[in-house]
Amino acid sequence: MTHANPPVAAARNSHSPVKMETLRDLSVKELQELQGNSEEIQRLALESTEVQELQLEREMALATNRSLAEQNLEFQTPLETGRTNLSDRYQKLQKLAEQCQEQKAKLEKFSTAMQPGTLLNLLQVEGQRIEEESEFFQLPDSHLCLQGKKTNHIENHLTSARV
Repeated sequence: MTHANPPVAAARNSHSPVKMETLRDLSVKELQELQGNSEEIQRLALESTEVQELQLEREMALATNRSLAEQNLEFQTPLETGRTNLSDRYQKLQKLAEQCQEQKAKLEKFSTAMQPGTLLNLLQVEGQRIEEESEFFQLPDSHLCLQGKKTNHIENHLTSARV
């Protein structure tokens, strides 16, 4: 003796569609009939709460993904511009680093040459050279001066003798 729920019995009697929740209340014969009706099984599955919730979640996920994709597209141009600027600046940085290394090498060469001992030696050599040159030029100057005095003395003597 089976007691059917009034809604299930009403659904059976009026041949209205069965809902997924009422399947447990169906008899074996009714379930076997339902098993042969694939369209009805598909409708029951699509109308079930679980499938509808999954469909809603899927639609929400698709909407979220679409929104994120649109936002990503908005960032694409600034990102590409920034990437290009970064690449340009990196190349400039590499050139500056090369120039810096060249200047550092020059500075090291210069600082090695300009150590106090080296500078003292260079100054002493240059001082000695200047001293030698000045002695060389002083001799002819004094000799010329003496010759000039003799020439002046002779000219003065000749002039006074004429007068």
